Amino acid sequence: MKDLHKAIIKLSKTHRKLAFREFAKIDLTEGQPKILSFLAKNNGCIQKDIADNCRIKPATVTSVLSNMEKAGLIYRSQNSENRRILNVFLTDKGVKAQKQVGVIFNKIDDLCFKGFSEEEKLQAIELLDRIQNNLDGSEDDND
Repeated sequence: MKDLHKAIIKLSKTHRKLAFREFAKIDLTEGQPKILSFLAKNNGCIQKDIADNCRIKPATVTSVLSNMEKAGLIYRSQNSENRRILNVFLTDKGVKAQKQVGVIFNKIDDLCFKGFSEEEKLQAIELLDRIQNNLDGSEDDND
């Protein structure tokens, strides 16, 4: 029997390499696609929400957002209720980049599921979700 950890590592590495090669073509760096996707659904959120939901360290989010702001993908604005808090918004360029990220992920998904039936696709996703839930549950056991 094949080792699960080896299969997951190999799959993850290949998927990540392919994705970031495509993201580089549209001038996005690591971390930016995840943040763009989160902001598309949560435009105007605060930096802490980005860190928590994207599972990125707050210091890393600060650095990535600074680069995204310089690239014109986002802008930050002071919160009207608490001036110490900045809300993060997508620019038009950021919205366009996020749509391109979606296209890239759809293309990679199609490649991953080449030769799979619709039922097999759903089963694969359900199995991966179950594995993730098991691992998430084990984190709670170790606290």
